[in-house]
Amino acid sequence: MTAKDFLAWMEQTGHASGADITRSLGLGRNQAQTLVARARAGEDVQIKPAIALAMTAIANGLRPWDHYDR
Repeated sequence: MTAKDFLAWMEQTGHASGADITRSLGLGRNQAQTLVARARAGEDVQIKPAIALAMTAIANGLRPWDHYDR
């Protein structure tokens, strides 16, 4: 993912730090902080497809599957 896209996602979803990303995506603290640091340095970041899907869900206001009444 490009640094620009990652930073745009952070801004759009209100994620200001690696700690915010850790809480919402379940990534490790070091991994989240590294992603933020690299993106802010202008480096593209490697995002696994499952995490990219979770990012898309968050950006579109979706909740975890088990939070819906069925």
